[in-house]
Amino acid sequence: MTPRPARAGDAGVSLIEVLVSLAIFAIIGVAGLAVLDTVSRTGERTDGRLERLSDIDRGFLLLRRDLMQMDGLSARLNRGALQFRRPSEERFVFLTYLADDDAFQRRIEVATNEPIGQRLIEKTLSADWQLMDGTGRWHSAWPPRGAPQRPHAAELSLSLRTGNGRSEKVTRLFPLAAGQGQ
Repeated sequence: MTPRPARAGDAGVSLIEVLVSLAIFAIIGVAGLAVLDTVSRTGERTDGRLERLSDIDRGFLLLRRDLMQMDGLSARLNRGALQFRRPSEERFVFLTYLADDDAFQRRIEVATNEPIGQRLIEKTLSADWQLMDGTGRWHSAWPPRGAPQRPHAAELSLSLRTGNGRSEKVTRLFPLAAGQGQ
């Protein structure tokens, strides 16, 4: 057997080099954790906002469907509540949309039953309605003075409370059956 050659003096790793490499890996690890924490918090906030937006969208979708089926001559608008009737399977259903009890609500009345309430959009501070007549004028009370008429469009502005205590306004315009094609 042949003996191994002896190592040169600089073939090993010094303690300083090991400490420097550990410090670099520690810095990289701390930076990675900070980025991960930021991404995680941002994801949580985004999920909450997307869920809120989805609730608002569902409420507006239901409202739009009801408004497109409404009997326009039955529309009444006063004190922030829109009331109207729409046909149902066998009879008319009377609907009221209003902001009450910290929510935008839909109340359903059928002649034989007690009214049913649906909370559509939570954290609603107020609902401001306007209906447009055939001449393009907006009214905050309906029916306007004069002959009864069908509204051609509805505008709803909701004041919503956000998670940080502020309020934001969401406004939606709904074309109605009487105003189609104009």
